[in-house]
Amino acid sequence: MAKSTNRHDQIADLLQQFPQKHVSALLRHFSESVRAFENGEWESCILKAGKFVEAVVKALAGHTSIPLPSAREFKVNNLVRALGQRDPAMFDDSIRLLIPRNCTFVYDIASNRGSRHDPDDIDPNKMDAISVVQNISWVLAEMVRLSHKGALKPDDAVDVIDGLMEKRYPDIEDIDGRLYVNIGGLSAPDIALLVLESKYPARFSHDDLLTTLLRNGVKKNNAQVAMTRIKNFTDNDGEGNLKLRANGRQKVADIRSSRKD
Repeated sequence: MAKSTNRHDQIADLLQQFPQKHVSALLRHFSESVRAFENGEWESCILKAGKFVEAVVKALAGHTSIPLPSAREFKVNNLVRALGQRDPAMFDDSIRLLIPRNCTFVYDIASNRGSRHDPDDIDPNKMDAISVVQNISWVLAEMVRLSHKGALKPDDAVDVIDGLMEKRYPDIEDIDGRLYVNIGGLSAPDIALLVLESKYPARFSHDDLLTTLLRNGVKKNNAQVAMTRIKNFTDNDGEGNLKLRANGRQKVADIRSSRKD
């Protein structure tokens, strides 16, 4: 096998059992979904995960000789049902049942993204994004394992996917619990809000947040002023533990959006 020039090509090489045009598509959507997740772009992450699912079921259909319908008639659930009816003596249960079931779960979330929103509750898009990224990672690892069944251990397949899932977090870096904001030109209050958003829905103590600001190069006086300025965006449980409110999460969204303009 020729040596691949990047990890995307390496994964494609490992998935030779499946139609390569669908492999290329599913890898592209996987990478884009993970990248959106790392940037906190929850809806984009979920959308790309839905595209990943469409490419996966097409790859499985091609692998099991199920004819693909026209683009107009294509439906994920129809192919999932068809996969479940393939001969178990010829195809692994992961191909017939397990991968399709995971795909159905992810696709259901992707098809209903943004339909549930309560500003006073945990952000459903964030919860959904966490769930779909975990599921599409399992799906891809399982496809890699099946492509090299007997030659590649499950742990090795997971290691391959870990390379694609390597958490770069361009905005927030977590080193053994110490948080760093990797965006230049932000005010101290903006840094504080980004840190709290990265911890959401968990709480983060006032003292730890102050220490984080100092660690990120904010002068002590400016850090203390910032803690005062973000009060209206946070809930304090009375013991100094802060949680970002809905208006705070919107403020963070505005900060991220302004960085892209």
